[in-house]
Amino acid sequence: MKNILRKILREQEESQYYKMTPQEYLDLMKLSGYHGNVTKLKKFEGKPIWITGPLDISRTPTDSLGNVAKIDGRVDISHTNIRDISGIEIKGHVWDSGTPRERIRLAAELRQKREESQERRQNGEWDLENADDEGLKANALYQWLIDEGEIEELNDEEKDELVNLKEISKQLNIEYDECKENCDELYDKINEIDERIEELELIMNDVYVIYPLRGSYYGLSQFEVIGIDGLRDHSYAVGTEQEMDDAALEYAKQYIDDVGIEGFREYFIVSYIDESGLEDYVREDYEYDVWQNPEIYFSDDDFELSEEQEKRIEELENYIQQLEEYIERMEEEQSDLDDEIEDPDEYTTRYDEIQKMIDDAETKRDEAQDEIDSIEPDTEPTQEMVDKVVDSRVSEALGDPLNYIKERGLNLKDFIDEDELAKGIVDEDGYGIMNGYDGSYDSIYFEDELYYIMRTE
Repeated sequence: MKNILRKILREQEESQYYKMTPQEYLDLMKLSGYHGNVTKLKKFEGKPIWITGPLDISRTPTDSLGNVAKIDGRVDISHTNIRDISGIEIKGHVWDSGTPRERIRLAAELRQKREESQERRQNGEWDLENADDEGLKANALYQWLIDEGEIEELNDEEKDELVNLKEISKQLNIEYDECKENCDELYDKINEIDERIEELELIMNDVYVIYPLRGSYYGLSQFEVIGIDGLRDHSYAVGTEQEMDDAALEYAKQYIDDVGIEGFREYFIVSYIDESGLEDYVREDYEYDVWQNPEIYFSDDDFELSEEQEKRIEELENYIQQLEEYIERMEEEQSDLDDEIEDPDEYTTRYDEIQKMIDDAETKRDEAQDEIDSIEPDTEPTQEMVDKVVDSRVSEALGDPLNYIKERGLNLKDFIDEDELAKGIVDEDGYGIMNGYDGSYDSIYFEDELYYIMRTE
């Protein structure tokens, strides 16, 4: 039911308007020489126009959008003669540069700013005894503009003169009101004094000509100057040294995001490769590869017998030596039988007994030798062997990190310490890097604090 009601209400609303696309509207306006009254033709049945998309009618001679009530999107009326679009429902931003509407809007904004500044002045918000952080920065900027000759300020004598002249003017006007005859000389005197008062008031500036802008400039306070023609449209950023450090660093980080690592020359960027991070990556990469493919990194000569194997071989060699000594003694004893035994049968029996012992010893010796011959190094690399290879490869990679990253097809950005890079950019170029206006900045000591000032517009 709710959906049905919404549909009915939507259809009723739409029936109140005459819908057309932006291009249809532009074609209509072009045919009429860009006169808004064309939207009141009978074909439109007196219905207000609903434009169903963004409208760009900039740089045309039109002075009115006519009977348009709704626009679904942004609107660009810049460099036209349009003064007012307040009755139009617009779903988007409006560009009005170079139009009467802009002049009216800017004048209204300036009046509002003057009223806010006057309220601050009356409350003494930025008087030095009351000034907060923003007020101190405004005072510092004001003093800097005076020092730079951008703002004139009455000296003490001129201030006293202005006070006295206003009092004299007040008295003379009272006299003039009461004057009955020969008043011309008095009238001329009043005019002369008033002209001097006006002249002094034109340069009677104070800190309240400084106006705080909404938003910050990379964290810095922003101000403009109102009421002084030569400084119209100028904006300034003000900050302490710490704030400037932070702002420049913030700018550098955004700059890195905008241009990408590829936007820096290799000779500069290589200094900011995170060697610790790269070392971890290389070490992990090679350690995995060495364990998985040991045949690529090791030859047979690289493998050694284990301590247990060495010990076993030593035991077997000692055993073989003992057997050979035993065999040698048995053979000597067998040779001595010729002199010791005369009986042939006894001789043969004893000879055969010794021979059997020799044969047994030789069998054991051969078995021991076969075991020695069968002992080979384990072809599974040890952790120590792997570490040695990995350390070598890590050392090579860190010796030429950029080349390693390129050869491996890695993303350089993954191995750049962007915080250090941002600091390096600031160290290289200074605070001026964040001033897109002219790259300059200045400083002033004010109330025992060093403030940096840069014009940003």
